[in-house]
Amino acid sequence: MPTNSSNKNELKEINALVNKYLCNFITKKFFSPFSNQKGIEISQNQYSDGCGITSSTLSKIKDSDGYNIPMTTIYSICRFENYSLEDFFSEFEKEYGTNIRP
Repeated sequence: MPTNSSNKNELKEINALVNKYLCNFITKKFFSPFSNQKGIEISQNQYSDGCGITSSTLSKIKDSDGYNIPMTTIYSICRFENYSLEDFFSEFEKEYGTNIRP
């Protein structure tokens, strides 16, 4: 039977992988390229202002390793994009499944 320590390590690895996949999914879906609600390409700073997230946070999301992205950040991006959380997570699940493992 696995030890409590190995369970914690596995959960850390899974969480890191989920965050990486979430960030990569957001980057591919919404940041390639950055655009406003009219579909016009805008700068990262303009996008940042529009959704109320710092430009440095957007840079962290764009990093291929991702980062520990808060739910409020995902919500802010979806709200700016006029995209429901239900649709967002449904598409994420279709792409990555429901049992992400290292």
